[in-house]
Amino acid sequence: MKLNAPQIHAHMHQLTGWTLEVDERALVKVWILPSFEAAVVLFNQIAHLAQAQYHHPEVLSSYTRLQVRLWTHDVAGLTDKDFKLAHSIDTLFD
Repeated sequence: MKLNAPQIHAHMHQLTGWTLEVDERALVKVWILPSFEAAVVLFNQIAHLAQAQYHHPEVLSSYTRLQVRLWTHDVAGLTDKDFKLAHSIDTLFD
C-alpha cells in the first residue's frame, strides 16, 4: 500500500542520512567511500539485502560514490517495503 505524506515523514525519523525526492516518490542516500573497492563491497552488501527482501533498488556507482534510490514500482511511490530495506541498509553501519 502506498504511504501518504504523514506516514512517509513518520518513517523518515527512523532512518539515518536518507532524503526524500521533491515529489516524495523515492528515498535516496549517497555514500562517498575511500576507494572503488569499498564502493563495490557496499554495493554487494546492499544487493544481498535487497535480494533477501525481494525488493530491488536503483544503485548508481561512480568510482567512490554510491547512490541508492528506493521506491515501489507497483504503486509509483513509497511503501513499508522501501523503509524496511532502507533501515536494513542503515544497519550495515551499526
